[in-house]
Amino acid sequence: MPDPGHTAGASHSDAAEGDGVIRVLLADESTRIIENLTKRLGQEEDLTVCAVAGDGDTALQEALRTQPDVAVVDAGLPGMDGIQTTEMLVQYLPNTGVILLSMEAENEAFRRAMLAGAREFLQKPFSGDELVSAIRRVHAYGQRKGTPAASPAADPGADAGADAGAAPSRGGKLFTVVGAKGGVGKSVIAANLAVSLGRTCRVALLDCSLQFGDIGILLNITAERTIADLAANNAVADHDVVEDVMVDGPGGVRVLAAPISPELADYVTTQHLRALIEQLRRTYDCIVVDTATHLSEISLDLVEMADKILVVTDLSTTGVKNARLLQTVMGVLKVDPARFVLVVNHRDGAGELERSYVENVLKTEATVEIPYDPNVVATSIARGVPFLLSQPQSQAALRIAGLAGLLSSAVPGRGHPGAGAAMLDAAPHKRRRRLSIGRNRSGQAPASD
Repeated sequence: MPDPGHTAGASHSDAAEGDGVIRVLLADESTRIIENLTKRLGQEEDLTVCAVAGDGDTALQEALRTQPDVAVVDAGLPGMDGIQTTEMLVQYLPNTGVILLSMEAENEAFRRAMLAGAREFLQKPFSGDELVSAIRRVHAYGQRKGTPAASPAADPGADAGADAGAAPSRGGKLFTVVGAKGGVGKSVIAANLAVSLGRTCRVALLDCSLQFGDIGILLNITAERTIADLAANNAVADHDVVEDVMVDGPGGVRVLAAPISPELADYVTTQHLRALIEQLRRTYDCIVVDTATHLSEISLDLVEMADKILVVTDLSTTGVKNARLLQTVMGVLKVDPARFVLVVNHRDGAGELERSYVENVLKTEATVEIPYDPNVVATSIARGVPFLLSQPQSQAALRIAGLAGLLSSAVPGRGHPGAGAAMLDAAPHKRRRRLSIGRNRSGQAPASD
């Protein structure tokens, strides 16, 4: 399998870096524009293109991987747009200066760019000379400004007390569930894991897929108030208010729902979530968090705070590729690999690769492999009843229960060490043919993200 993190033109010598060459990331949906800009910047001895991207998520991933001096970002990127991408770059790579490009000429576009943290704004179309001058100005400004306050991504040498890679150790355990891509069953696994943990622990389940959360549907619950209400009223650290907003879910799980409308997600900031998690750690043994499928400041913060990070993937080529990208991002953020838990969720008919091959590519052994059982999963989703409760003896339920046993064994006074491993071995692994990376078969998609 080719390295998914490899980008044409991304490699450069260490000598070049040390000779004052400005390393530039280009992010634009148009491949033609990327090619033209790369060619123009290649004419300058002091400039080199270290990475390119066609969407916001890839731009952030490539920036975290290559840590460029300057990022040239188009405002109209698909997925995470240029404004959001700029905000993320400023947050996690403060040494990288951002130049935002836009077709808009209005003052509002310039204002949004500056509020997001961009250091320059260029209106399209612009000349190559204008871009070159802007890149040099932004880089010179960054050098005059000096090294900013250390951040987890920018200061790998920070002491252990400030290291983003070190998992919190006090209070309840935080389990953050992330998906390598949409449709791998992340939310279904998060919901059933919370129910299973609830057999031995006090459990809170948070739906932090803030724009399009599915936990309410999967558990057949309706919440009058959500995490957005807590944030809007600055009540995330108030124990009584938080408990009043949370609702009872199946199996004794307490649930904090996602906002009822996508635009309300903007109320919730990373500061709100950090205060909320700290509050919940004092009350619950385990906190399970479902996240959005795209990278954002919110999801990265939830990863940094987690005691264990459950990376859910299927065995498709795209799922494995995206899991590799997630590993790259976590590596840049100095997240301890020991905190990763690889969860393989089968999807029959999706052109699956062999498990051992995928483990070799990801250099990580799968902790749990959930077999494909469409009747169990589809019925569970349709009824809004976790299969841990409706069909507890199904192979999918046994595997989730085994995973919960392993996770709860780290909670003082809870769980049964060794029981989780035994349950994970309850169902035999289904052998898969090794498929080439380009081969694909049509098949049934999972019913939920």
